[in-house]
Amino acid sequence: MGAWYVLGMVVYAFALVWSGFSFTQWRRLSPRAGYGLFLAAFALMTVVFLGRLASLRDAADYSRGDLALFIAWLMLTVTVAMGRGSASSPVSLVLNAVGFGLALVAGGLQSQSQVPFLSASSLLALHVALAVLGDTAFAFSFSFALMHLALDARLRRRLFDRWYLHLPSLATLDSLALFMSATGAGLLFLAMITGCWWGELVLHHWLLTWPKFRVTAFCLILYISYLVWRMSRKAATRAMMLFQVICFVVVLTNLLFIGGRLP
Repeated sequence: MGAWYVLGMVVYAFALVWSGFSFTQWRRLSPRAGYGLFLAAFALMTVVFLGRLASLRDAADYSRGDLALFIAWLMLTVTVAMGRGSASSPVSLVLNAVGFGLALVAGGLQSQSQVPFLSASSLLALHVALAVLGDTAFAFSFSFALMHLALDARLRRRLFDRWYLHLPSLATLDSLALFMSATGAGLLFLAMITGCWWGELVLHHWLLTWPKFRVTAFCLILYISYLVWRMSRKAATRAMMLFQVICFVVVLTNLLFIGGRLP
């Protein structure tokens, strides 16, 4: 991804450090400066992301690094869309900590990626889009779960600091995590169906025995278990949010380390 990626990551890191430092100060730093850093990081990462898209010959040619880059870019997009006040908010801080980590992962994976040569079709393109959106929903759900755990810990300790004052309520974070988990699970299920269908049409056999499919099915079972557990209770518990974190770790493991062509 070259010099644009390096420059984008440097500005992104400065924006993240500024956001964290501003959040810890009782007297906030200039919101314009922080928002300007995030805006510059967004512009640079958009250039990197669009440049990577332009280099792909087909939707099926994307790599794991491209997926991680897309999620990081989407985290930045949400921050910019939230407006100037978001630059030093805890929501922005958590979202972009996750996004910056994924952008770093994207850079590491890109150096190892190879352009694949498999038949592509509109069905495979749909599968790719569903898989990307599903993993993105899980990343947001993971971020909301982290915020829920942080706020819950402060309530238990009666620590009414900036995190407590500026994070959304536990009920709001619970609802957001639940919604994004349900959305991600639905998209992942549809991605599995379209992927298997494409395998039968192009490769002439179902992909049910592929390690990638099996681990993806396990990820889906984990999130369905969370949804059933959550719907059986009136409110989320700390254990549920910890389980959310575990679910996303499994999703990342599947994304980064499990072999197989399909996402």
